[in-house]
Amino acid sequence: MSPLRQSLVLTAVAVLGFLALRRLPDTHCALLHAEHEPVVVDGIEFCGVNEEANFYSPKALRFPVRLELAFAATRDGGSLKLLGEDGRPLLAHELAVSHTRKLHLHLRQVTGRPGYVHLHPTPSEDGTWSFTLPAWFAAGNPGGRFQAYVDFVTVRSSQVQLAEATAELDLLKVATSPSSPRNVVRAATFTTRQAGQSAMIRVTLASPAGRPPLKLRPLMGSLGHAVLFGDPDARPGYAHMHPSLEGGEFGPDPTLSFRLRLPPPGRYDLWVNIDDGAEDYLLVPIEVTP
Repeated sequence: MSPLRQSLVLTAVAVLGFLALRRLPDTHCALLHAEHEPVVVDGIEFCGVNEEANFYSPKALRFPVRLELAFAATRDGGSLKLLGEDGRPLLAHELAVSHTRKLHLHLRQVTGRPGYVHLHPTPSEDGTWSFTLPAWFAAGNPGGRFQAYVDFVTVRSSQVQLAEATAELDLLKVATSPSSPRNVVRAATFTTRQAGQSAMIRVTLASPAGRPPLKLRPLMGSLGHAVLFGDPDARPGYAHMHPSLEGGEFGPDPTLSFRLRLPPPGRYDLWVNIDDGAEDYLLVPIEVTP
């Protein structure tokens, strides 16, 4: 191929890629949620209120970014890189603040000791982003297979992008039990469980018996977050949700309500992330019907 033709081909590819990105939703929340309707309560702006989330597979969406993730030998953290189509890592100044952070890492442990944490890696000048696992998550963790999903907004496009990867943490031959949340799920109700339908999922939380009533604090511009994960092999993907203000969120032992367009039939794990003075993660298994 002549230099001129090669240049024309590269230019055409770049233009098509740019046009494809411009067709994506144009707000920080619009891809992860149907609409962006910020709501201010007591001076705090909540993002994602009254929006319906969708279940996505980043690989199926074919974003022009590749995620590489590895754990550190110390087993208490790791690092990642976001590589563009040219193989160059994305740098911190190229990402905008979205949901109060530049980069959101949703790390799901699939085997060894199932669990989930929502992390915000710290960037370095060469495009490496480092993260530290919470002490309660790393302590006694036997290792296993992990799924990693990231969402971020590039300054150039002002649009959300997603990427995913898998990683392995070397297995240890230790006896360990799953880490326990401080709080409990008292009830979980669904307006529908039928695939493809719009569902309202209401999760009522409570403190354990003998402790003061649970009182939520704002967490990343919301009263909580929820992430839905599919089967890592049959239905890979995730949905990131913020609670709607349906009533009962601010009182003791609150109920959080999440709007979700239900994914294909099957079993899913819904992890609810809250802050009652420290972060806590609670699991709600979900079965979606045909």
